[in-house]
Amino acid sequence: MTSTPRIGILAGTVREGRNSIKIADWAQQTLAAAGIDATFEVIDLAAQELGKFTSATPPRMHQGAYEEPELAAWSEKIAGFDGFIFATGEYNGSVPGVMKNAVDSLFVEWTEKPVGFIGWGSTGASSALEHWHTVITFLGMKLTGEDLKLPFAEVFPDFQFTPGDAQNAAVVELGKAVAAAA
Repeated sequence: MTSTPRIGILAGTVREGRNSIKIADWAQQTLAAAGIDATFEVIDLAAQELGKFTSATPPRMHQGAYEEPELAAWSEKIAGFDGFIFATGEYNGSVPGVMKNAVDSLFVEWTEKPVGFIGWGSTGASSALEHWHTVITFLGMKLTGEDLKLPFAEVFPDFQFTPGDAQNAAVVELGKAVAAAA
């Protein structure tokens, strides 16, 4: 770990007009203003060139050394963080496919690092968060803090993300927990 923890906020969807980048940016700005002793940076999946993971060997066996230039760049980026906050929607009762592919394409880069979650959907992404908990356990990540669930009815009036005081306070607590565990 670096002296000041570097926490990546993974914006986990790539659709046009997506909520993930809005929520990741809100989290980053709220956490930066909170005075937490950590650096919070948005990782925008839409800006990453990942393609499909097609290697015959599982990522765990690569030990961070990848032949594909896009995967090597992704590995280097993720390895540079001390912890993560995953900003995840819920698609058909599960995790966004592009986000799952991005996570599944690496292994050692995630291991032993703390992670917290922000989820949104009709139930605050309850099913997706449950699936993510299984995935990160397998990766050896440390689930940290309480999931921040953003139900559509509560924080998306007129389909616009509108966090209130409770959500602002909750994301600060989540950021503190991840930074402390990094």
